Amino acid sequence: MAVPAMLVFSIGGTPMPHFLCNVTRILASPPAMRAALLLLLAFAPLACQPVAGPATDPGPPTGRQLYMERCIACHQADGSGLPGICPPLPNSPRLTGPPEDLIRILLLGMKGPVSRNGTTYRGIMPSWKFDFADGQVADVINDLYAQWNPAAPAVTGETVRRIREETSSQKLFPTAEELRLSD
Repeated sequence: MAVPAMLVFSIGGTPMPHFLCNVTRILASPPAMRAALLLLLAFAPLACQPVAGPATDPGPPTGRQLYMERCIACHQADGSGLPGICPPLPNSPRLTGPPEDLIRILLLGMKGPVSRNGTTYRGIMPSWKFDFADGQVADVINDLYAQWNPAAPAVTGETVRRIREETSSQKLFPTAEELRLSD
């Protein structure tokens, strides 16, 4: 039986037409086709049934969900950061200082170097100015506070809106000095 050239595969440079011929022959046999059709008919109704009831609107993502989607790659789930790239979040002056500093960082991003406890970090914090609404920025910050500074006051979307307005003409990815962060 001739195998069309586009169906000839190789492993390590060795053509595999016999293997493909056997697979094609098995799948094309009436018993195999009947078995595949029976499986399809048996399981098709299950595929059409909702698993957990009717679809519901999960609502907007929480601060934790946004952190796990957007921040975890650099800051890690435990906030430990990446050596030499992203500083750790626990005991960070960003989480113990004025919330406006943290809001500016989330909106504008920030580039290093940043020094913490004798270690220099040279990563770039992305700007979420165009990705997160005011309430989402507040939710992420409140989640950070819940994790690593539970005594901090909650940040509101209104506070974020005010800082967004104040920083609207600032360039993205400023340094810590350009942001005039308080330490």
